[in-house]
Amino acid sequence: MLAERESRIGLADFRPARAALALLLGLAGAVVGFVPASAAPAATTDVAGVVKLAIVVPLVVPQGVGSLLTADELAQYTSPLGVLSRQLDAIADRPVAIALDPMILVSIRALGVAAPPTATAWLARLAAVSNQSFALAYDDADLTLATQAGAPIFPGTQPFDFALNPANFAPAGATITTATPVDPHSPVRPALPTTQALFDWPYSLSGIAWPRESSVVAADQKPLALSGYTTTIVSSRNVAGGRSVGSAVEIAGEKAIVSDEPVSTALRAAARAVTDDQWDAAMTTLTEAIASAGRAHSGAAPAVLATFDRDVPFTGGRLAQTLSQLAANANISTLELSSIVAGSRTAAALVDMPQDHTRLSFVARAMAAEHSEQLFASVTKDPVAFTAPRRLVLLGLLANQWQSNLSGWTTAAGSFLATSATLTSSAAVVKSSGINLLADRATLPIGVTNDLDQPVTVYITVRPDTGLLAVENSSVKLVIEPHSQGTGQIPVQAISNGTVGMTISLTSASGVPIGAPTRATINVQAGWETPLVVSIAALVVAMFAFGVIRVIVRRRRATQVSDSDG
Repeated sequence: MLAERESRIGLADFRPARAALALLLGLAGAVVGFVPASAAPAATTDVAGVVKLAIVVPLVVPQGVGSLLTADELAQYTSPLGVLSRQLDAIADRPVAIALDPMILVSIRALGVAAPPTATAWLARLAAVSNQSFALAYDDADLTLATQAGAPIFPGTQPFDFALNPANFAPAGATITTATPVDPHSPVRPALPTTQALFDWPYSLSGIAWPRESSVVAADQKPLALSGYTTTIVSSRNVAGGRSVGSAVEIAGEKAIVSDEPVSTALRAAARAVTDDQWDAAMTTLTEAIASAGRAHSGAAPAVLATFDRDVPFTGGRLAQTLSQLAANANISTLELSSIVAGSRTAAALVDMPQDHTRLSFVARAMAAEHSEQLFASVTKDPVAFTAPRRLVLLGLLANQWQSNLSGWTTAAGSFLATSATLTSSAAVVKSSGINLLADRATLPIGVTNDLDQPVTVYITVRPDTGLLAVENSSVKLVIEPHSQGTGQIPVQAISNGTVGMTISLTSASGVPIGAPTRATINVQAGWETPLVVSIAALVVAMFAFGVIRVIVRRRRATQVSDSDG
């Protein structure tokens, strides 16, 4: 069903590219991952004091179309050289906080026994690591791209019942654990999960918003707070005073933690270095950046926060080596993210860094279109089955990974808008060139089409432009089966002859307008049947009278002939 929807919206073609990218990234990580640690430079000794360093790493997949990962994709990503496996290899049980895309959890669990064994094993391994963790937005959606486009709160996911195949789960009564490997050859099946069970995870931190780097404005704080976020990660470029304000701040009454941009940039360069020389140079830059950050911060043991970007998921080839080298540096000590989140704060102010205006315009249109879909769904038998997959596509458009493929994003956004227009016109009045009304009282046949794959219920309303026609029932219910056409019968009374224009509109049971009203013309011949009936009756009487007279005449003639013969 999901594949059918992806085909319908025209975005499924992005999936092969995503899987190919994952394989290339995994192979690249495998090549650079075997560089010996002896190639690392000696620990920097010119740092004044010890700098405490906390690191946040996103655990995400390459850009997609906004839905659930397929079994094939999960098998690819969780294979020994897959993106997710390489990432987890690099960060498992190391002093870094994991920012996890919940789409990965949901995708694995939603498959039940159909999930690849490598995926369920990967999930069990992730549950066992000692790293601190927190949840990203679904599909690692760009939070401020939505809030700056006008979203009062960040749009969340809807129930995932549409994506669950009961055949892959046990009957009601069993329970599902946080991360239990599923053996596809075992008769033991996980229970059919609720949406909450799909998302449940033992995160050590909650309420952390991580917008795309340098993309936050002051107006974002209220919608993020209303969305349930209590702490926001912002770049030092995004804060007045930069790195000197420290790592824990309060901005207009809201908590924030500040990632040091120079340190983060150097960390990313070291983790993505290909050659030994590149890595050596990057490590030198990194240790110098950490020392500089320590001097910029106040306190005997300053805390510095560094983050990875999310444009393209890292493969982890050099990250493990980089983390090991940092751990060996006597002037750097590791720090858990929770210590910064709970630490004392200084007052700070944001430097507004808004998102690109063109992208915001597209997102505003996409959110408005998706809102129209939510309203339209009120005519369907199962509204959530209609709206939930579309919400995932919208969140997919907001994914941070699109930042490295903006031309592809524009194409995907245009496809979303086109599909939305098609979906919201799936139930519509059949246009008619004209209707002839040849009786004082009759019913007008109004055809309505349903192009969806589930039944719809609409209410037909007809409003004449003049008093030549009276509508006896202002709202007629009509149920239309999937991919078919139904006809509603509207009772009317003709008042006088003439041509009447009328407006035909559809609404849902809750009164939500469905599509645009349709115009039609009726040719009214009021009372034409009465004179016709009288004329026919007169003709019948005349014929009867003519017959009677003819019989009488014949009889008289017969009598006269008989008399003459006698």
